[in-house]
Amino acid sequence: MGKYTASKARGKGRESWSIVFRHPVKKDQYGKVGLRVRRGLGTTDEGRADMLVAQLNEILADESMWNVSSKEKASLKYDEKIVSAFYDALEAKKINYTELRDEQLPLPTSNQGYANVLLVGTTGAGKTTLLRQVIGTDPKKERFPSTSPNKTTVSDTEVICADGAYEAVVTFFDQREIRLHLEDCVMAAVLAMLKGEDNWTVAQHLLEHSEQRFRFFYVLGEYEVDEDETDEDDITFEEAVSLEEKKAFANVISGYLDQVAELTKLSKKVMEQLRNELNVNYQELSSVDRNAFEELLDEELRQSKTFHSLVDDMIEEMALRFEHLQVGEIIQRNGDWPITWKFSTDNREAFIQTIRKFSSNYAPQFGRLLTPLVQGIRVKGPFKPEWSERVPKLVLIDGQGLGHTASTSSSIPAQTLRKFEKSDVVLLVDSAKHPMQAASLAVLRSVAASGNIAKLRICFTHMDELSGDSLRNRKSRVRHVNASLNQAANYIRERLGPEIALNMDTNLSNRSFYLEKLDKVVDEGNKHTKEELDKLLRFLQISIFNPVDSDVIPVYDEANLVIAIQKATKSFHELWNSRLSGDQKRHWATIKALSKRKALDFDDGEFRDLRPVAEITDFLMEQVRRMLNHPVYWVPETHDEEQKKLAADKIARDVHMKILDYCTSRLWKTHLTQWNVAYEYRGQNSSLKRTKEIFSIFDKAGPIPGETTTIDSHEYLKDIRKIVRESISTKGGKLLQP
Repeated sequence: MGKYTASKARGKGRESWSIVFRHPVKKDQYGKVGLRVRRGLGTTDEGRADMLVAQLNEILADESMWNVSSKEKASLKYDEKIVSAFYDALEAKKINYTELRDEQLPLPTSNQGYANVLLVGTTGAGKTTLLRQVIGTDPKKERFPSTSPNKTTVSDTEVICADGAYEAVVTFFDQREIRLHLEDCVMAAVLAMLKGEDNWTVAQHLLEHSEQRFRFFYVLGEYEVDEDETDEDDITFEEAVSLEEKKAFANVISGYLDQVAELTKLSKKVMEQLRNELNVNYQELSSVDRNAFEELLDEELRQSKTFHSLVDDMIEEMALRFEHLQVGEIIQRNGDWPITWKFSTDNREAFIQTIRKFSSNYAPQFGRLLTPLVQGIRVKGPFKPEWSERVPKLVLIDGQGLGHTASTSSSIPAQTLRKFEKSDVVLLVDSAKHPMQAASLAVLRSVAASGNIAKLRICFTHMDELSGDSLRNRKSRVRHVNASLNQAANYIRERLGPEIALNMDTNLSNRSFYLEKLDKVVDEGNKHTKEELDKLLRFLQISIFNPVDSDVIPVYDEANLVIAIQKATKSFHELWNSRLSGDQKRHWATIKALSKRKALDFDDGEFRDLRPVAEITDFLMEQVRRMLNHPVYWVPETHDEEQKKLAADKIARDVHMKILDYCTSRLWKTHLTQWNVAYEYRGQNSSLKRTKEIFSIFDKAGPIPGETTTIDSHEYLKDIRKIVRESISTKGGKLLQP
């Protein structure tokens, strides 16, 4: 028998067998052939499990079977579970989750009279609470979508308001992506145990990813069980997880901690080596030496069989939760892991209760929820506020909160940028409790630079929480909030020029809505909010975006574009020089996590607030937009600033989408191999090597024009000039002939 062999395995406390093997063709996350695969065999019979293992070993021993074209031949001879386990990996491709949802439940379009509304805002601003009010879901009895002061919305939630039955389609993260985050959690748990943290803290690290997007204790349950805990009055007996179940979940997690303890013993061996070399304990290490140790440990752990067994056990346990789906239909499976689920019913109560399994953060249900595994939810039904007479023709899209950051260079995710063009309204939800923060200002900047400012509307929440001697009534509070709009207009004026900010403070206040007590049922006792919501709803229904043509033609000199590209690219390099080796230097693990996401082609290649594609797009659009605001002359000459703005906006919208696609390709897709090299560095000085590799990627993908003339800089400048030229020519502008 050859190099590759399969074996059977069974997780702690499991009766059913799985098969484990290294794939002889597929590469693992380190770029080495031998991807580790573990699949459930669906049997508790050890004899049958041995027989299935023998079948896979026949395939592994025959190199002629290691290609997709042999799948049909294998299907005639071997069990379908074995065929699936081997050949699914060969056929794997990047999943387009939006397309999967579209296949089952297409979004209605503007041709059908529907307005598409994109909700954006910082975590905790009340974005999802506002969505509840617009679609009329009860904040106590229905609790859909879920809310909390922390990060809650971790997947896209798309709501189609339409008469008829209630329908839903849910897409789940690919198992590879779940594994990626679980591995990070295991590493964090081992470090916590190594530092002497108690078991509860270690369990928290194991069950909640540092990004706070993946709270796996929603699915797996909690480590400690409070036997005196009582459920709230508004939860039904069917929804609550019983005390016995909670204890069973806690017992499974205790088994995981035993495995973490085994890995910690390995960690102590690595620590012993370090102590012998440096004569210090972990707590005494300098930050540089501690980083080196943690990266060395990361490499050692990921080579451990126990490490992978623990991740496998956690994935298998989570896969069992799908068995609780008594209704609906799994559309597609990748091995044992569902990718899509759909459901429909005429019963609203049954619909909401079912869909909450995929979106809830409700503590009495921890251990039975699927929320962290969900990539996107699309629902359709007669959603409307109780006080509204008819169902509005709206598509409402609620995504992740933007998070809080003090950096004025903050950007918004590339996925959000892509949605600007398809949206009729970009609805920014911002808390009135404080002036606009960096993330909200980033939304304003991106919307304005991309030519989508006409789509922008703002909802200010928490108006009732404004207090002060000068804020005695609603009118004074509204004036106070509008003062922050003046500051926002000044910020846009500084970043994009006075032409874009012209009348922005007045325009934004006219496009704003002022809301309070959104977490309560809105009735006559809250008449101001009811009036504002009614006004908002009426506006949204007539908001299908139809770009207005301008009566003037801007004529540009392309020479000005070279300077714009140079300034933008230089700003991008300064930002990343600071992050990689300057005064804002990021932790090695953060940079490694970014390289990992890019190498493995996940999540638009972003990690936390590190968004290279979105950032260079923003910098380029800022400078290009300044150029678009200043043509050499207008035909005919005019002093009508609104007409000028309309003409520049139309060109900017086209440039924005093309620049975003171009930067995605240039900084990421065409450099996947080099991002993989950056991620693969291990051992001594690996962080420094990774940093140099990323510098190299940025120098090749986005070289600063004018500093040195290279093939890369020539191509980069030529491509962006071509994009802007084409957009100007096709969207109503003209270029001076050289």
